[in-house]
Amino acid sequence: MTTQAINSRSFGLSHAFTLRLLGGLAALTLASACSAGGERDDATGGEEQALRATVGPEGGELVGQKGTAFEGVHLAIPAGALAEATEVAITPATHLNPLPQTAVGCGPLFEIEPAGLKLAEPATLTLPFDEQTVTDHYRFDDQVKVWAMQDGKWGQRLQTESTEGSVTVELQELNGVGAGVTPPAETDIVAFDFHPNPKFLSCLAQYPNDPKRQPSVQAVVVRGDLNDGLFLYGENIKPNLAFDMFTVENSQLLADGSVDPNFKNFGLAWYQSDLEANSRGRMRASLRTILLDQIFGFDPNVTLPPTGTFQVGFWFNKPADAAACGFDVSKPTPFNGEHEAGPLAMISLPNADTGLGPLCTKPDTSTSPAHCSP
Repeated sequence: MTTQAINSRSFGLSHAFTLRLLGGLAALTLASACSAGGERDDATGGEEQALRATVGPEGGELVGQKGTAFEGVHLAIPAGALAEATEVAITPATHLNPLPQTAVGCGPLFEIEPAGLKLAEPATLTLPFDEQTVTDHYRFDDQVKVWAMQDGKWGQRLQTESTEGSVTVELQELNGVGAGVTPPAETDIVAFDFHPNPKFLSCLAQYPNDPKRQPSVQAVVVRGDLNDGLFLYGENIKPNLAFDMFTVENSQLLADGSVDPNFKNFGLAWYQSDLEANSRGRMRASLRTILLDQIFGFDPNVTLPPTGTFQVGFWFNKPADAAACGFDVSKPTPFNGEHEAGPLAMISLPNADTGLGPLCTKPDTSTSPAHCSP
């Protein structure tokens, strides 16, 4: 895979959220097929599953219990939201339209009844979502939204809070709801491959003698308003091997993946993340920072002007992990937190025309060498 725009895929930055209701709370009634109190639907021969509670002007809440279809659901109706005692129910959605085409559902849909009931004060709703679905569509937890049905149409509700696997919003009206994400536009996505340092490939590979299962690592970078997101996927890596990822000024490889005979050093380098293959040789990571076009550093103490680091690479965390491939462990590299890392494992390639790395999407070739236009 070369640098390109592709169709839409942890690491949430939101903090933990605890909801406290100051008014009196109504008693909760949980009716489900798995618990006492389930209501029989003789027409279908099945059980009705629902969260139910009678909520009055003093307010109340409905909380889904662990192990039920409502785990992670929490509806808190504040004092003053209802003028009179009202039976409120949450049921799995069976008749709702699917989310709009611009959205990807990442959690179950629910119906809150009485449908269409408007509240004098907004209720607080927490819904569960699947972390993997969010990451697979290049989004983070704090970008999960809730779609709510109103007048027969879906509308977005921006979150007020999120934790791992749950999102919270305010609702002014009871109706159908579901968590989802809006995948990034194709024009905001850049993808590229990492290429191995040939000398140390056999120390990196899970299957060094199998040409069909060589190490494969890709990155997808999503342009954001305040910062960018990088999502990394790797496979066929030696299990449990650890690495350190940096953005650097120069790649050791040429555009065709061969070693650059004129390479001198990596130039300016920024420590970005630790990486580790799991027991199956797969590697996943995601991070947020300034990446596309504007990632740079400078140091006036050594008269270093603003310098871009548009290449991405990762190094063996332990020198011993590359010793079998000829790495001299008595001469570690500085590419980890202790400054005692091993050699380069894999890195991105420069553009054949500009010489710039894949994090530069706006090359300016009016100068020689070319530079990146922020």
